[in-house]
Amino acid sequence: MLPEAFRPVSYFLSEQLARLRTGTLTPLTDFYEQQRDIFSRWARRQFGTTPDSAHAVLREVLLEFYDQANDGRLSRWPTDLRAHLYGVARQILTATVTNTALPAESPLPASEADRRLLVLRTMRQLPYDSQLVLQQFYFHGSNFETLAVKLGYPNANVARRQKSDALRKLYEALQRLGAVGTAELLPHLTEVERASDGLMASAEQDEFDAQMMLDAELRQACLAYEQYAADLRWAAGRETLRLRLESLDRRVAQRMAAQQRISRRQRRQRVRLGAIAGALAVLLGSLVVLWPKRDTPTRAWANYDLQEPRLPATTTDGRPLLEQSMNLYHNGSYPAALHTLRRLPAGALGQDTFLFYNGLLLLRQEQPQQAESYFQRVSEMPNSPMAGRATFYLGLAHWQQQELPQAQAALQRAVGTAPSPHRNMAQRALREAGFQQ
Repeated sequence: MLPEAFRPVSYFLSEQLARLRTGTLTPLTDFYEQQRDIFSRWARRQFGTTPDSAHAVLREVLLEFYDQANDGRLSRWPTDLRAHLYGVARQILTATVTNTALPAESPLPASEADRRLLVLRTMRQLPYDSQLVLQQFYFHGSNFETLAVKLGYPNANVARRQKSDALRKLYEALQRLGAVGTAELLPHLTEVERASDGLMASAEQDEFDAQMMLDAELRQACLAYEQYAADLRWAAGRETLRLRLESLDRRVAQRMAAQQRISRRQRRQRVRLGAIAGALAVLLGSLVVLWPKRDTPTRAWANYDLQEPRLPATTTDGRPLLEQSMNLYHNGSYPAALHTLRRLPAGALGQDTFLFYNGLLLLRQEQPQQAESYFQRVSEMPNSPMAGRATFYLGLAHWQQQELPQAQAALQRAVGTAPSPHRNMAQRALREAGFQQ
């Protein structure tokens, strides 16, 4: 093998394409983050496209690039990725402006393409936890030990059962939709899955192989399983990419909304000071008019949030991934902090601390529904020092989703179990935010 310094450029381009197919989406997500605003301005100058429409086109182009890499239309990574993607986007925007149809591409047989789309749509209908298990297993290629660490399961056996349950839910949903091969696959799913995952003993595997040679129905089930596994790898990767691109959009929108709130607050302060300076004679009336109104429970949760400190240096010393995650969290880079935290090896951090910071980083990205399950698990650990804090943030997660009775109940529990800052803030929220006592 040639030393790295002497390898041709085509080697690195092909390697990057292979990494994209096997779970590394960073080149595409980084491109979107860096080019999002630049592309929006370019599309507005060239085609008069609104920013939201331009962002949607760029996401569509990146998803199509992923599809091309997986179905073989893209045989090598473009030397100039920006020029390649902008060229595809130009075709889409030109067709939109001129109201003309793009030439239809059919890289796959119609039956295979329809089956892929059906798997993708069906996977999106599964519970969020099931989607996450399938994405980690089929796209990222996580083994069961890694799966348990990343998703907070007690051990590899629990992770394996969760993956099997998610897979069965998917195939049962596909069968209800009339998907080809699922009726033959479901009766044999357990044994076919165990054989595919390498969980059979040597003698059991030999017996399975011999049975497959004699049983046509079992052979058909194995073929269907392999077809759907390939479709699932594609669907899991595409859905992961779509969610990451949309998450980047939400982060930018949250940052812009925060800046607008600051500007409005500063403008209100200037107006208020001017009114006070110009109308001292009516100071009392001005105070009554300008006094902040009491927030309603559905909108005031942010006023009672706390800035949770990062882990102390005594915990992060000698653990570079953990220290990097805490630095990213401190700097407000929550998605990157969460990604780095989930790369920690098993046993590197206590389970309650790992789950707590998973939930906190999801909550900071305004994903309360996903954060809720992590806080719930920690709050139910009786001997954990994080339980009281988790109960407080569980209340905030319910509050963000406007689940006010559950939020009130969690905050009331936090008053009795949380440490001082969280307990005081929970008491203040219950007293001031309009909850029914």
